[in-house]
Amino acid sequence: MMRIMVQWVQSKWLGVVVAALLLMQVPVAAQGPNTLRGRVVDELARPVSFAQIEVRPANRRLIADANGEFTITALADGDYEVRVRRIGYSPANVALRIPHNEAVLLITMASLPQVLDSVRIRERAVALRYTGVVVDDFDQPVVGAEVIAAGAADHDVRTDSAGHFRLAKAQRGTIVLRIRKFGYTPYFGSLSLRTEREDTIRVKRHAQDLPEAYIRAESGFGRDTFAYIELDSRMRWKASNAGIASREDLDAFGDMDLCQALIRTPAGAKREMRSQMCPYEACVLIDGLRPIYTTLGSFMASEVEAVELHPRDQTGTIANRIGRMCGAFRGMSRNAGGVVLWLRKRTP
Repeated sequence: MMRIMVQWVQSKWLGVVVAALLLMQVPVAAQGPNTLRGRVVDELARPVSFAQIEVRPANRRLIADANGEFTITALADGDYEVRVRRIGYSPANVALRIPHNEAVLLITMASLPQVLDSVRIRERAVALRYTGVVVDDFDQPVVGAEVIAAGAADHDVRTDSAGHFRLAKAQRGTIVLRIRKFGYTPYFGSLSLRTEREDTIRVKRHAQDLPEAYIRAESGFGRDTFAYIELDSRMRWKASNAGIASREDLDAFGDMDLCQALIRTPAGAKREMRSQMCPYEACVLIDGLRPIYTTLGSFMASEVEAVELHPRDQTGTIANRIGRMCGAFRGMSRNAGGVVLWLRKRTP
């Protein structure tokens, strides 16, 4: 009887131990969401700023920051391919499994040699000095505002203690200008620079009792920042026959339809625009972000701040925006050109 009892106790404890071991062996696998952190560098380990990141098959797209760093959240477990693109570098593709073992995914891009076109001769643009003063709605100087001229060689330009700024390397032609400072409504405008000039630019101060996140977004530090980064890239890499029409070019035509007005501007003449083109619809990119299928004649010249006319887009930003949202253009070339309209902002 004692032997039977001992065997029963041993059997019972054995079952408990086996069950415990089985529970310990069950893997607690992360089923997502997971976060992927990465950094894009060149072959000398220097950061590659504002690289375009695409994750497949998740169909996630974003742009790395100035330090080449990026973060992608809410990724389920599985196999992915990270595709990285940047002007001046060979594309980089990285296959990985999520969850990723390393804390930071390091992606190296090889820079391309800058080879001059042997058959194209370009006239050297003449740099002019453009100065301005930024004041608020009480005519007080706005100090430390960031001044960005899309595609210009001037960097890190900010207003001084009197609200003044200077672009010493501005090129003759159309300037697209963006001014922003936390706590103020951002300024976006265009002008035609033919001689040295100075302008007064007004921005509106935000109420101080608003939430900080709202003030940040309304001060020009929101998601639309990417649109202006892409604008800067297009202006830097625009083809010699690209046309950029400014607000001052269009002011002379008032409420004339935009297509007819563009024909009469230097930008339209450069692109050899004709009236016969006006009735045709096309996918137009509005404010660098929103594609719509329409005719240029559906806008009035007085509604538009600036127009980009690109026969070919070396940055691929137009095809990226249009190809994802205009179904008829999904098979377009990455370097295909297009039209970008920047609408006028209401005066604060």
